[in-house]
Amino acid sequence: MVYIGNPMCYHMVDKEVKRMTEKAKDTRLSIRIDPALKTAGQDVAQDMGLDLTTAVKMFITAMVKEHRLPFEPTSLPAETIQALRESAHHQDYKAYDTPDEMWDDLNV
Repeated sequence: MVYIGNPMCYHMVDKEVKRMTEKAKDTRLSIRIDPALKTAGQDVAQDMGLDLTTAVKMFITAMVKEHRLPFEPTSLPAETIQALRESAHHQDYKAYDTPDEMWDDLNV
């Protein structure tokens, strides 16, 4: 982990995370979530060998330990994010000289 700022503060955070994880599990977290999103989250967690509760605990633990969200929030649509990822590997995709050449290749 890379620390920026006062290392003593991060030491205190590490101690707090350790204390919280060692403490008896006596708090329940209740959230409202779309049923389809919950099911999709359960499927993804299960694919990783986790249950949704463990995945949420991992998320919160990382957020507390790093003092930030464990991902970069964005307002971009999922399709745009995927296109940006693909553009980083543009050499893996076929290039066309003209739009007509592309449409002909796609049989459109």
